[in-house]
Amino acid sequence: MKPTREFPFIIIFISIIIGFMLSVQYKSYNTSATPEAKDISQLRQDLQKEMERHQRILTEISKYDQLLYEYENPLNQADSLKVMKEELSRIKVFAGLSSLEGRGLSIKIEELPSFSSDQEISSLTQIFDDDIRYIVNELFGAGAQAISINGNRMTPTTSIRNVGNDIQVDTKVIKLPYDIRVIGDPEVLESALKLKGFEEYFNIINKKITMKKLDKLLIPAYDGKGMIRYMKPLKEGS
Repeated sequence: MKPTREFPFIIIFISIIIGFMLSVQYKSYNTSATPEAKDISQLRQDLQKEMERHQRILTEISKYDQLLYEYENPLNQADSLKVMKEELSRIKVFAGLSSLEGRGLSIKIEELPSFSSDQEISSLTQIFDDDIRYIVNELFGAGAQAISINGNRMTPTTSIRNVGNDIQVDTKVIKLPYDIRVIGDPEVLESALKLKGFEEYFNIINKKITMKKLDKLLIPAYDGKGMIRYMKPLKEGS
């Protein structure tokens, strides 16, 4: 079949249409590509500005952190000093190196009238060091915070022992009547001694024990000399 005269025109028309479409697509591509290129460039600039701003903020934060540390450091030193003083005070109380005042119990042990001979009194009614240690242990077990016997403060290293017919507290000899003073809850302290039967025991050995609850007691500090021979502070890290 021979081509008609209209065929060239159809080819031209189609070519024009295709050319027009390609032209539109190219323009559309250029139009859309340009803003994207501009957007990327703008984003880079914005990012750079944001990074610079972030760095300035970090610098400001660092500066104010240093100022805050300088303001707080004296306060920390003061707090540390306060804690150290409180700890030193607590240690002195524990070691018996400071006098104390507070509620507590007064205990007095004295002789009862006896019809026995001097020999019988000496052998059957003597108070031994174990008796006093037992009282002291029970009092500390009942929450006593400080104890003194005839004015001698008990410490963690106090020794109570017999020297002949007398009792020696550390290096001091004490004699009847025994005056034991205790700071703590008076109700609890008194109950602890009564439950253990101290009143009955001392009556058997011809002694009288009197307990009195007081709202205000004064217990002196330890007045002896502590001897440190065999120990020294441990160096840090050793």
